[in-house]
Amino acid sequence: MDRADFIEQFEQARAAREMLVFFCSCEINYSGRAEAHLPKGDRLIVIKQDGVFLIHQPEKGNPINYLKSGAELALEKFEGHLLLKGKYLPNKEFLDVEIYTIYDLLRRKLEDGQQQTLMGNEADMSDAIRDNPAMIARDFKPVSREEHTKVGFLDVFGHDGKGNLVVVECKRYTAGLSAVSQLHRYVAKIKQLKGTNKVKGVLASPKITSNAEEMLKSYGFEWRHVIPPHRAARHDKKQQSLTNF
Repeated sequence: MDRADFIEQFEQARAAREMLVFFCSCEINYSGRAEAHLPKGDRLIVIKQDGVFLIHQPEKGNPINYLKSGAELALEKFEGHLLLKGKYLPNKEFLDVEIYTIYDLLRRKLEDGQQQTLMGNEADMSDAIRDNPAMIARDFKPVSREEHTKVGFLDVFGHDGKGNLVVVECKRYTAGLSAVSQLHRYVAKIKQLKGTNKVKGVLASPKITSNAEEMLKSYGFEWRHVIPPHRAARHDKKQQSLTNF
């Protein structure tokens, strides 16, 4: 792509607050949280409408360099090629991209004001337990979910048929030692606040590590196998594949 045409397209896209995507051969220098240099190579550069500045290599998901929303950008001629200078002053970050060859460029004004709705998170798990308390125990009676206390947010709080208070901590992925420690803190604080030792702790998750399970048992707590809603259909290994037909 001709450099003069690229400069024109770049400036028009920035003035119109359009998203700009281009492929190029470039060299990168970064100064901010650390000092970094990336030698010449082919990269994908994305400049979003709010000023987010992303540089991707041909592989892996995360950008190799980036600046946050509100970054200031300037394109200028530099020693026979182009220099794209980016800076994010709140963090004192500077990102200079020396552009040698531009392969392709795309620009477009995008309209999207939607918010993503997460499914299968801890809140969905606590909802499912509230609606189906037998997932924890036959005699479990939920009183509240995501209750804010001096301890923090209790995912599910209730009692059983033996007069024990029950604190349920939900984890959407494999529960580890930190989850057990968190549950232990909650149970200890509830004992203190309620003035009783009749408080049980239950950890609900799809999986649990062996050392976390040992730690859980040492505290006298229990684990329940609970799969977050909306995840079972895609991740259940028992689901039939095309080879079963």
